[in-house]
This record gives sequence, structure tokens and C-alpha cells, in this order.
Amino acid sequence: MADILSIGTSAAQVYRQALSTVANNIANLNTEGYSRQEVIAAENRPAKRGQSFVGTGALIQGITRSYDEFLENNLRQSNSDLAAQNPLIAYSQRIVDVMAGETTGLVGFLDKFFADAEVLSTDPAATSQRTNFLGSADGLATRIRSISDTLTSVGEEVDDRINNTVATINERTGQLAILNVQLGKSPSLASQAPGLLDQRDTLLKDLSSL
Repeated sequence: MADILSIGTSAAQVYRQALSTVANNIANLNTEGYSRQEVIAAENRPAKRGQSFVGTGALIQGITRSYDEFLENNLRQSNSDLAAQNPLIAYSQRIVDVMAGETTGLVGFLDKFFADAEVLSTDPAATSQRTNFLGSADGLATRIRSISDTLTSVGEEVDDRINNTVATINERTGQLAILNVQLGKSPSLASQAPGLLDQRDTLLKDLSSL
């Protein structure tokens, strides 16, 4: 009877922990970065009774996460590639718009400048043609200064973005270092706290997007 009670007690403990884990999964359904957890149950070491071995119930080997390292690595790599390309495309498009736009680019001003220069060359003493040429030259110079100011502004914006990104990276890596110290207290991956591993993966995902 004692063996039956012992086996029943171990089974009840396993199922109680399993139910608690299920409840925890439900409670964290909308928690960002949370990975579903699962209880790993195993057979207790059987006891030898005469010439036979008798089962002694079940025990909890641990709680694992539903985690795929291959998929996580691919996701982080994709995030990193996307984060690298987005600003490059955005700033390149802005520069193209400034340099080649119909109203903001240089093409129209250059065409007018050289057209007025060609007309002036036919009669350099003509006052109206000289006035037109000086006006187109002044317009071209003004447009060049405007483009220069815009490109300078874009450069400053890029510098600010880089500085802010580096500051965020330093903050995240500092948090990761603290987390790694906590993870380093456990001798193996199987004995790591699932919550700490989730926090680590969230930090790594944030870093990949920077």
C-alpha cells in the first residue's frame, strides 16, 4: 500500500506542475518574447524487489521552452538585413529626389544656364541677353546652395541616427551582459530558467534590428 501511495503522490505532483505550467502559458499568451513552456516527465528509478524491478512512479526532469534555434537565428539574420537596408534605401531615395527632382534638381537650372549662355554668345553686348544669363547663373547658384544645405541636413540626420543607434546598442549589450552573468550561474542549458532565456532572446532580437 505504501508503494501505491508513493507512486500516486509522485504522479499527483507531476500533474500539478503540468497544470501550473499550462496555466502559466495561458497567462503569458500575450507577453512579448514569451516562449511556451512544457513539463518534461520521466520515470523514477525502479526499485528491485527480489528478482524483479518495480516501478516507483514519475518525476519532473525539467521545464523546457518551445524553441527552435535554427528559426530564431534565421529571424535575427533577416531582421538585421532588413534593418541595414531600410535606412540605406530611405536616405538614397531622399538624395535622388533632391538631385533629380523636376523642381528641386539641377537639371532644369543647368539646361537654362547653358541655353542662356549659348544665346548670349551670339550677341554678348545685348543687355537683355546678359540679364537673362546673369539671372540663370544666379538661379543655378541658389539651387546649388539649397542642395548643399539639404545634403548637409541629411548628413547631420544620419549622424544623429548613428549616435542614437550606438547608444541603444550599448544599452542592450549592457543588459545582455548582466543577463549572461545570471545565466552563467547554472551549469547547463537544461538547468537555465526559461524566463531568463526568453529575456536573452528578446535582447538579441532587439540588437539584430539595430
